[in-house]
Amino acid sequence: MKQILSSMVLTLLLAGCQQNSEVRPVNIIPQPQMLQTAEGSINWNDINWIAVPDDLKDVALTFAEELKAMDIHVPKVEVKAGNAGKEVKVISSNELPVEGYELDISPENITVKASAPNGLYYAFQTIKQLLPFGPVKGDILLPAMKVRDKPRFRYRGMHIDVSRHFFTADEIKQYIDVISQYKINRLHMHLTDDQGWRIEIDKYPLLTEKGAWRVYNKQDSMCIRMAKDDPTFEIPQDRFKMVDGKRMYGGFYTKAEMHGIIEYAKKKQIEIVPEIDVPGHFMAAIGNYPFLSCTGKAGWGEFFSTPACLGKDSTYTFIENVLGEVADLFPGEYIHIGGDEVNIKSWEECPLDQAALKSLHLKNEHELQAYFNRQIEKFLKSKGKKLMGWDEIAEGGLTKDATIMWWRNWAPKTLDIAAGNGNDIIMTPDFEYYFDFPYKATPVSKVYNFEPVPERFTSEMAKHIIGVQANVWTERIPNTKRVYYMILPRMLALAETGWTDKQNKDYDAFSSKILQQQERFVKQNLFYHLPELAGIEDVVVFTDTAILNISVPLKDMEVFYTTDGSAPVRSSKKYNGTVTIDKSCIVRIRAFRGDVFSSIYESKFDKQVPLEPVSAKGTIKGITRTVYKSKFNKISEMPGSINPVDVSVQPEVSLSGYEKSEYIGMVFKGFFNAAKDGAYTFYTVSDDGDKFFVGGKLVVDNGCAHGWRERHGKIYLKKGLHTVEDRFCQKAGGSVIQIWVKPPGEKKRKTTTDDWRTVK
Repeated sequence: MKQILSSMVLTLLLAGCQQNSEVRPVNIIPQPQMLQTAEGSINWNDINWIAVPDDLKDVALTFAEELKAMDIHVPKVEVKAGNAGKEVKVISSNELPVEGYELDISPENITVKASAPNGLYYAFQTIKQLLPFGPVKGDILLPAMKVRDKPRFRYRGMHIDVSRHFFTADEIKQYIDVISQYKINRLHMHLTDDQGWRIEIDKYPLLTEKGAWRVYNKQDSMCIRMAKDDPTFEIPQDRFKMVDGKRMYGGFYTKAEMHGIIEYAKKKQIEIVPEIDVPGHFMAAIGNYPFLSCTGKAGWGEFFSTPACLGKDSTYTFIENVLGEVADLFPGEYIHIGGDEVNIKSWEECPLDQAALKSLHLKNEHELQAYFNRQIEKFLKSKGKKLMGWDEIAEGGLTKDATIMWWRNWAPKTLDIAAGNGNDIIMTPDFEYYFDFPYKATPVSKVYNFEPVPERFTSEMAKHIIGVQANVWTERIPNTKRVYYMILPRMLALAETGWTDKQNKDYDAFSSKILQQQERFVKQNLFYHLPELAGIEDVVVFTDTAILNISVPLKDMEVFYTTDGSAPVRSSKKYNGTVTIDKSCIVRIRAFRGDVFSSIYESKFDKQVPLEPVSAKGTIKGITRTVYKSKFNKISEMPGSINPVDVSVQPEVSLSGYEKSEYIGMVFKGFFNAAKDGAYTFYTVSDDGDKFFVGGKLVVDNGCAHGWRERHGKIYLKKGLHTVEDRFCQKAGGSVIQIWVKPPGEKKRKTTTDDWRTVK
């Protein structure tokens, strides 16, 4: 840790020297395992040669290309040493681990040791981060230092979903440029899904002739709607063509284009992991080859599309033919088969699938999918490939050679089962590593502080955590500007977790390095997420006037706002200090820094008349809960004509006694005991949705979305009792209902029995 801190101290001491082209600051991400600075420096402009062994020359030439793109001095690459002048001397050393390297910078020369091309490439990436991006006047002085480095995990991945929205080969190559700078070594390409098939398959031409194109769907319409206020949601207009007389949206990679991507990634020491999602998320295939489904047509279940039928030999033949061509094209060790979110109800109703269950002596549909996975795994092994899939493939059983990507935070037992079975695991948790989530839900700190190896794991189990990966699902990401906004700077946090040993990580030190990285983003014309504005509340409740008081984190950030509902632009009102609000309105706020801008912040200023308390006699502590057993699709459907199955007084709002029940509804009624006058913030946490009313007014609308989420609202209460009602529905899957409160002048806390009253 002292070595890390010493580099940060050097950064602070020398940061003021950059304008004079003096010693460069040390801001390396991911943080090296060992970094020691020394006296003196070397001028990069004096480096004439990169002397490299012949077997590593290609890596040095790639480095030279990258330096040229940075528009700074490029030394000549030579397969010899002892040239006149100063040099970068590359030494091949079998004593170092495959991805490891040693870097010694002295006033005389720069020496790099590596045992393999990837280790040398990572050493060059470290040097690049010591150099300016773009020309500077005068000398470029690099501080003397010693670096001894190697990765913590052997798999360090980024993902891109090209099915929901298509990204061209050139755009993928730029993505590779960006992620390779931070020592990422895998690019997982989600090539197929319901929304589009993106890879050419010779044996089944309809997959791309028709399966790669679609008319606008709900996701596209959502992007179009959001683009009215935010141009980072604009759909590129070069992704359209006429198909059968219709204007269709999409695209695909020819095998030649994909080969070009693979070779480009190889130069950057990145392996492409292709994903062909089977047997679910398969509509782009079934829609054009309908014999693959149980019913002979494509369709949807309650949440997911109709999967391929596993009771037909033709399904296995089709998928093996597809994967055979994929295996021949991609040289890497893994082929990802997806395997997530399969609508097994189709198999429950299919005579062919049920006959397969019986003949194979399988217990259920999960075991049927496991049988399918094992058959596909045998085929992939015959092609020299390893099977990889999302963690659902562990349900029903796996061979020890399969690798899972664990994404379901709510299924922790899957980790134990897989590790105990000897399966390798890539950590891709939904709550921490899904970069399509907004920054408010998944901030940089949350990404950085997630520890991939569970504390409960034994040392033997821990060996099977072989890496980390962040996923970029593109339902709401239609272009590269939006991609980079969502991954930068969160990807840097992932990169440091994947590379740097746990004991060498330091979030404060990491945070201080991000600003310099943002300057590099600008030089590369990359959009990115600006540091968050502080002091903006979602809802401000007031009775007379209220103050908008924003904290701006960077001096060169400008902030503009509107109160008429329009999107803030540079011609809107500029925020130069506190703003007094005297009426109800929606204040919309946006920050700008050069050509980069933030998403729009919204703050609802709600001028309220304080809610008077009600009188109630004979109350007791607690709240009345009425339970209904039925499948409610909307809160508004509750309870209808359904009779309750249980009415009781509960100490708090909870699922007590019904934690594992599905298809139920609950109505909580009673009083909230406001201890003092003021604005109260109520929060509901629910899965699958609830609505919370105070005094008959809807305060928290948590909808009826499928999945866990928290929503909040505010209301101004006078001291005393106030009628409350919460309507909650539970479908399938996880379940929770909680109510939290933030009284005026206090911290947010979970409500307790003391907060509730009900009539005996």
